[in-house]
Amino acid sequence: MTKELEDDLGRVIGRAAESAPRAPSHFSAHIARTSRRRRTRTLAVATALAVAVVAGGVTAAVRDLGEDRPQIAVNPPATTAPDPVEKVWPDAVWKIPAKLLAGRKPRPIMFVDDRTLLVETWESFEKAGALYAYDLETRQIRKITDIRTPKGVYASGYTVGAGQVIWTTIEKRSTRFWSAPLEGGQPRAITTDDPIAGSTDQTAVTGDKLAFSLTGGGVFTVPLAGGGVTPVAGADRHHILRWPWVGTPGEHTQGDEPAFEELLNAETGETSRAVVHPGEQLVRCGVTTCAGLRADDSPFYRLRDGSQERGLGQPGISGVALDRFTTALLTGPTRVQTLVDLTTGKSGDLGLRPDAKGQMTAVQLGVTEVPTVVYRLGDQFVVIDLTRIR
Repeated sequence: MTKELEDDLGRVIGRAAESAPRAPSHFSAHIARTSRRRRTRTLAVATALAVAVVAGGVTAAVRDLGEDRPQIAVNPPATTAPDPVEKVWPDAVWKIPAKLLAGRKPRPIMFVDDRTLLVETWESFEKAGALYAYDLETRQIRKITDIRTPKGVYASGYTVGAGQVIWTTIEKRSTRFWSAPLEGGQPRAITTDDPIAGSTDQTAVTGDKLAFSLTGGGVFTVPLAGGGVTPVAGADRHHILRWPWVGTPGEHTQGDEPAFEELLNAETGETSRAVVHPGEQLVRCGVTTCAGLRADDSPFYRLRDGSQERGLGQPGISGVALDRFTTALLTGPTRVQTLVDLTTGKSGDLGLRPDAKGQMTAVQLGVTEVPTVVYRLGDQFVVIDLTRIR
């Protein structure tokens, strides 16, 4: 890890703790509260994987729990380094130059459509200056909009839908929503009748409305055109998992409380409660699956109803993305991090390797991180669309 990267990481974690408590900082605190035995093993993994790279998220359609449940067919390979991800899943992986715009640092965020990436550039560290659309086929990039925020205010929480890109800012401990047309134009505020106290953890576009959940719990909608904020019935303690599924507790839990143990379909009213056995730890549930540690500390992966349980080669300590994807670290002469499809058993080498100090970047997936994986590899960005993996 370079000195510049170390400094950047420190600033990222510091600002995350002040505003929206996402995975890296909160997860470390959670680990500190667990038993010494689990902490020793998990921190050994965290030490080897020095930097967490969080994937972007977009709204994805999710089928009802009763339809086409995933089949947990095989355990992931645990010892042999697989082929590179771009060879295993050629239709789902792209490599794009890290220098897309002269003099500006781009950050790919998510897919706008099948061929277009949303890209953010920074005015200064972590402070967005503009949004761009990058065409993966033509390799052309065009500006969507400029982002201007006051000192100490940051744009984050991007999502796309209804022909718009939407983001959030936190000002004076209140959340504000902004949008701009994807074809290009000036940003505008999505005004609300009353201030939204606190910060949001997830957003999703549903029809002509924006759905959002607060970090303290509670799911709401507001018209994209602006107007009244409406609470989702029965979801006063919930967080968005993947719309329309919302659940409680949220991704960040206390002690050994399972994440998203209870689910509610905000559109149909359907509910689901995951099976969790006594003594299980660090359980993280998605729409159809759960992953965690058994009472004997061995990692598992199974359907929410408790069926089709399988062991994992390594603990899915932050959950399983899209109910089927996780990452694993293969140890040996050279550490290799892989992306693993738990449904098919296929895995691909992410190409990340330890530096001269033995440290390496880690791609960390989670139950609410869907479905775009982005990380820097040399002078390129690797972009993986998990929805294209079949």
